[in-house]
Amino acid sequence: MTFKQLEYFAAVARTLSFTEAANEVFVSQPALSRGIVSLENELGVSLLNRNHHTVSLTPAGTLLASELPELRKELDRVITLVRQTENGLMGRLNIGVLEEQQLDEVMQVTFNYFAQSLPLVEFTPVRMDGRELIDELSRNRLDIIFSMDFGLSDNPDLDVLQLDSVPFCMLVPPDHRMANKNSASLSDFQQDTIIIDEGQKLTGEAAFLQGCFHQAGISPNIKMASNIHTRLLWSESGFGVSVFNASNRACSSTSVRAIPLNDVPNARLVLAWKKDSQNPSLRIFTHIAECCL
Repeated sequence: MTFKQLEYFAAVARTLSFTEAANEVFVSQPALSRGIVSLENELGVSLLNRNHHTVSLTPAGTLLASELPELRKELDRVITLVRQTENGLMGRLNIGVLEEQQLDEVMQVTFNYFAQSLPLVEFTPVRMDGRELIDELSRNRLDIIFSMDFGLSDNPDLDVLQLDSVPFCMLVPPDHRMANKNSASLSDFQQDTIIIDEGQKLTGEAAFLQGCFHQAGISPNIKMASNIHTRLLWSESGFGVSVFNASNRACSSTSVRAIPLNDVPNARLVLAWKKDSQNPSLRIFTHIAECCL
């Protein structure tokens, strides 16, 4: 069954004339007749009573003619949905946000504007650690991630948009000798145990920090924690100190002191997505983010 067959039948049902119907749909009368016969054969019913002088609808034809307006409305609805999906106005956008990372102003505005402007796009951000973000993005389970840029911009398969640049802080327990300082250098902590978690190791942040330690001329004792939450807990408990970017929620903890580091390059907060992504909603989201910069 084709839309053209239904159009031919609708024209005959309205006019009860093959000649008038053919003129209405701009085809020859034989072509129109063949289309309706093909429709009847596919349905296995007779839709029209025909003789040399008149055309009338059979009961089946009457029913089909009465349902055609609703069928057209449903078709129009489906076509609208298809076009909205193609244009990114409907669908799903999966976005991952680095755990404990506070959203900067650009991301807050982008999230709010996107959610309000595209209500037909299912959009729910989820928090994950840095390792999970990269894994889920590579497996196409996430469309885009908000994270720190440790090697993301060097990945030839990704597009990256820098949103912000934030300094690093050293988190120390309240009774630490540096707790009351307004700023510090890495060399001030050469005698401390510095805590790094597995997530930092796997995303490249640990290698970045090791480079900073080398640049500062220190070789601190490194203690590995299983995750970011354990790392913060150990810092709060006095088992060591830890480097966090200043927009991480850990820096707002009342159980530690966050001391800005003056010899560590700022962290780049970025959006990253696969270049070959076919999600049209992604294009809209990244465009909004660019406009908000």
